[in-house]
Amino acid sequence: MRLKLKFELKKNEIPCDYRPFILSFIKCSLSCYDQTLYRNLYKSGATPKRYTFSVWLDTPSFQSETIQLCNNRMDIQFSTSDTVLGIHMYNAFLKMRKKDFNIPLDNTLQLKEIQLVPEKIITCRKIITQFISPLVIRSHIENKDYYYSIAHPEFYEELLKVLHNQLETLNDLPLSLLEGFRMTPVKAQKTVVQFYGQYIEATLGTFEMEGDPVLLDYFYKQGLGSKRSCGYGMIAI
Repeated sequence: MRLKLKFELKKNEIPCDYRPFILSFIKCSLSCYDQTLYRNLYKSGATPKRYTFSVWLDTPSFQSETIQLCNNRMDIQFSTSDTVLGIHMYNAFLKMRKKDFNIPLDNTLQLKEIQLVPEKIITCRKIITQFISPLVIRSHIENKDYYYSIAHPEFYEELLKVLHNQLETLNDLPLSLLEGFRMTPVKAQKTVVQFYGQYIEATLGTFEMEGDPVLLDYFYKQGLGSKRSCGYGMIAI
């Protein structure tokens, strides 16, 4: 299930580290809608979440700490493989429509419109995908995080480890589906993103993905990689 949220900002300026306030908006939406659902997702430790999102900004100009926009529009695409969760999220966002939500830099955003986005139907074993939010691959070793982009020689090895963990943790699909999975860069590049003040190495670009259509559909709807529910790893076909 895929939703597009269309926002209006009071000022055409947001911080470079913008995902934290989007997460705050999502949490506020769920908290106001259903406290039980909110606690299940966010108050039970590091609960795996079956959703991802991406952010669209119109002609952004990146400064040292802020992003200047040519207008006051901001769109968020939200995607989940869990239809029931998607319906709850839609209803939660619906309750936030036309309400001012405070964000940094003395700014506010207001949700103006929610659209249901038609999903592509995947029936073949090969698709061309574009990451519309950066792909993050994280390895956690001895209480320290390491990040791998397409520029790193161990990128593909670490990618498969993360995808294996993703399927194993969420227990949605058999791990055997990963045996025939391939992800070949078509036009990809390293990028650096900011998240809660930390700079993270990540990957953007276009890839050919090959594998079981069920697995490809799962990654298309749920995202892939690390930190998906923080706005990373979302793809378009």
